[in-house]
Amino acid sequence: MNDETRREGSGLCLVVALLATLGAAPCSLFGQEAPGYLSPPIHDPFNTYAQQPPDRAFALGRGGWGTAHGQPSLQTARDIALANCREHVDQCVVIAENETIVRRKAPFPDPAARPTLVAPMDAWSAETALLLALSGLLVLVLGTVVAAQFPLYLFDTGLSDVLKIRMNYTLFPFGALYFFCMLPTFFRAAQRDFSTPFTWVLFAAPMLPYLFVVWYLYERGALFERFELD
Repeated sequence: MNDETRREGSGLCLVVALLATLGAAPCSLFGQEAPGYLSPPIHDPFNTYAQQPPDRAFALGRGGWGTAHGQPSLQTARDIALANCREHVDQCVVIAENETIVRRKAPFPDPAARPTLVAPMDAWSAETALLLALSGLLVLVLGTVVAAQFPLYLFDTGLSDVLKIRMNYTLFPFGALYFFCMLPTFFRAAQRDFSTPFTWVLFAAPMLPYLFVVWYLYERGALFERFELD
């Protein structure tokens, strides 16, 4: 066997060894290690997903998963993976797409490791979150009426040497209680996939009623009080 033949044989062996190593690598995304937060039962599905053709996406839920591959676009792969995941669980997010892992941190942390104030919110049902949201809206309506009828003007700020302005602080405690009631809604929206505009709208929706109330008090002249110094 001449030197050229030996070099060709060595190169072929190297290629075969490389392919065998890639094929045997556990739970890797084309050489990139998969997120460490994946539970053992999901390793095999993820490893299978990693070998599929693009465009592909992997969605993870709390107790379920879904994939899509060979789609006409990456957005289509995301949507199908999320739909497949939501057939088994409610909350799903895309953690990988094509060769990229887009969620480096666990999207569903262990509630026991979270602060006690917010830990139960992940476990609350959609009905409980909706009931709290409606209660928050009632609190906000009540706060608007009280703020308009009984304004509490504090902390004057100078507009000029003689003209001053004070803000109505009556709405602040009602607003704090409103946003507390909206926390479960915020948490549920934050666990969705933020690659779609709908999720951003859903996440920002609880802020809109409060902004509307601020605008309403401003139009009624009950948000600020302007006065002149004697």
